[in-house]
Amino acid sequence: MEMFELIKKFPDQLLEALAIGEKANITGNKSSIKNIVVSGLGGSGIGGSLLAELLREDLSVPVIVNKGYSLPAFIDSSSLIILCSYSGNTEETLSCASQALSKGLKPVCITSGGKLEEIAVKNNLSIIKIPGGFPPRACLGYAVVQLFYVLHYYGLIDDKFKEQIKNVAAFLKEQQPQLMKDAEFLAGKLTKKLIIAYAEDKYESTALRLKQQINENGKMHCWYNVLPELNHNELLGWREADRALGILIFTTDDAYPRNTHRANFTKSVIEKVSSNVFEINAQGKNLFEKHFHLIHWGDWFSYYLAIKQGLDPMEIEVLNRLKGHMASIAD
Repeated sequence: MEMFELIKKFPDQLLEALAIGEKANITGNKSSIKNIVVSGLGGSGIGGSLLAELLREDLSVPVIVNKGYSLPAFIDSSSLIILCSYSGNTEETLSCASQALSKGLKPVCITSGGKLEEIAVKNNLSIIKIPGGFPPRACLGYAVVQLFYVLHYYGLIDDKFKEQIKNVAAFLKEQQPQLMKDAEFLAGKLTKKLIIAYAEDKYESTALRLKQQINENGKMHCWYNVLPELNHNELLGWREADRALGILIFTTDDAYPRNTHRANFTKSVIEKVSSNVFEINAQGKNLFEKHFHLIHWGDWFSYYLAIKQGLDPMEIEVLNRLKGHMASIAD
């Protein structure tokens, strides 16, 4: 399946993910959880970042998103550890699985198969299997919805997320034609530019997702920052005109009021040195719809960046070479 179809089917993927979650067989001690650690990288790790933002006002325990080889030292039997690896062969996540097991802990695994599934079966771990054979970055819907089901099983959230996800799917289907049109138009203006994405801190995952998709689909560089943090440092960097830059500012109608003032001031500063400054306004009635609206727009934007350069958004040759290189190195 080509990337166009994978992105287009994202709303349906969310609904399919709900069906998978309903059938998931999660077991484990539901005693008090003091922290949540979601371990995963790239397309498998972004779900943890999104989860943390969507539930920041609902969860009474912290969520740590771990994107490396080692689990935090604080983990113990009161930690809910969730290992996410789409392929099941992500070496950093497998390292974390080994560490958790060495401490006698029972992480929950979300994967399509691979070594992580083998480890889960061998050690009697809870495992939620999602469909395999696709690029991990195109399977965000499968992974993030399962994270909600895991937290629900452990009594950390109620089941209102199910209706929210259904509403998101319907909303994105309705919005998709306009999203595609807007994304293609802007991609035409910013092809081959260095993209800079700014968002409010509670929408950081949407800017991170955009960066990842521009890197993988568009084969372009991108960096991102968040308000108010960027006003304490990065704003000073906007001194000289640079036609090679394209700036995207994510805006929302639920921003902290003083951050709205900061965003407007920041935009006025940047516009003095760049003519390529564009606002992307999140649509939607609630936090879920706004996050997914920005994510889905960004997925289309990254796709059209590739197409307008004559590139294949599916191609990841250099990443495959890296995996082969790392596999050849003994521990």
